[in-house]
Amino acid sequence: MTEILKSLVRVFRMGVFLCTSLPLTAQQIDVRGGFLSDSIKIGEATAFYLSAQYPSNLNILFPDSTYNFGSFEIQKKKYFPTHTAQGISRDSTLYYLTTFEVGRVQTLSLPAFVVNPKDCTVIYSGTDSILITQLIAHPPDSLRAQELPLKENTAYQKVFFLFNYPVLLMVIGALIVVALIVFLVFGKRIRKHFQLRKLQKNHHTFQEGIATFIHQLNTAFSVPVAESALVLWKNYMEQLDARPYTKLTTREMMLLENDNALVKNLKVVDGAIYGHDTKVVESLEQLKAFADQRFSKKLEEIKHG
Repeated sequence: MTEILKSLVRVFRMGVFLCTSLPLTAQQIDVRGGFLSDSIKIGEATAFYLSAQYPSNLNILFPDSTYNFGSFEIQKKKYFPTHTAQGISRDSTLYYLTTFEVGRVQTLSLPAFVVNPKDCTVIYSGTDSILITQLIAHPPDSLRAQELPLKENTAYQKVFFLFNYPVLLMVIGALIVVALIVFLVFGKRIRKHFQLRKLQKNHHTFQEGIATFIHQLNTAFSVPVAESALVLWKNYMEQLDARPYTKLTTREMMLLENDNALVKNLKVVDGAIYGHDTKVVESLEQLKAFADQRFSKKLEEIKHG
């Protein structure tokens, strides 16, 4: 209660100083300052007022945030408008300060700078003090680690896993950049490599399938087998040449390919399917050879494309 009354008295004294008008001579300058509280805790902010009363023809400057406040650190400041009456000006500022020093008593005195044509005159306020409230009345003496009053606890303590997301994002970003560089430099080669692999795989599957059908027809003629062999050939050629072989009749394919040997072999296969002509193996061998030639041509186009 006593500290609160002291603080109120200080604020009252400051207000009286700022508001009263005393007749001063032309060269009289009065600078005052002080804490608005008697004590603070370490790290707690307190206000320090700085006021000056001077002839209005002078230019007075107060410290800004770059000023060295000694053992105190400035948090913020509050300026009050200059009040002038009967040739006397009054300025005042509140500085909100904090300290982390452990000394029992901290003192502070702030200056006002009178700007002259050639230099500045410094006038300091009176020094005021403030008490630092001690939270630990009797700090323990220094002890060796072996003598510290530690409690032993061997029970397992669960520690939550903290994933390092910033590192993950940096790694992902680096991988994306590397992938873009690789794509720009080797993209064409990579695409060509996968095209060749797919082309060779499809051709190998076709060769195995058509060879199986030819072997079955060599053993015993079957219309479904002959039809399946022709469908396999058309599907493969359509995929290889990007032409609608499966939708074309033999007559339409003759107009598309303009290859008499191909048309002849297709007619033989059609005759085997619809006319039960068993002499179809040789024609299927020729169709397989035609597909192999087209495959080799496509392979060269991709390699040198």
